Amino acid sequence: MKCFDFIKADLYRYSGDTGLKSFIKQYFNAEGFRFSVWLRICFFAKKRKFTKYSIFPLALLFFKHYKYKYGYDISYNADIGPGLLIFHISNIVLSPQKVGKNMTISQGCTVGMVIKNGKKEFPTIGDNVYMAPGSKVIGGIVVGNNVGIGTNCVLNKSVDNNAIVVGIPGKVISYKGAQEYVNNPI
Repeated sequence: MKCFDFIKADLYRYSGDTGLKSFIKQYFNAEGFRFSVWLRICFFAKKRKFTKYSIFPLALLFFKHYKYKYGYDISYNADIGPGLLIFHISNIVLSPQKVGKNMTISQGCTVGMVIKNGKKEFPTIGDNVYMAPGSKVIGGIVVGNNVGIGTNCVLNKSVDNNAIVVGIPGKVISYKGAQEYVNNPI
């Protein structure tokens, strides 16, 4: 997939549409979408020699501006699949090994690493994962596909596909999946 395919996939998650009118509306009204546009441009522009020295420096300025303005600690180097949806602004840390498609992340969420025996371990997140406000995913764990992580849940152990996880530490309460929380999946 190319940069514009990722941007279109992200846009579809916000609006259910990929037209120019929808792009303009979401860019000026949805802070998460505005940030993800620059995240995607930086990610792809840095890969090619020509764009690395032409587009990337300008895109990086916009990316850093919105990163600090909205309180998102997300690297443009992160391997994040298409269909990223960021609800609300402030206090979001997304530092994964890899994220699949249709990730939905809310305010106050953390996907972070731990250091074990001097080695950094990052979480791997599957497709169609919903993180409710305040939830945390920590360490070198694997979060399966279609997983819902409840409000203020702290998940530090791997979970299977279709799990709904709540509590501190996170415990699976059902295997109904997160379909109802993942709007406009691609």
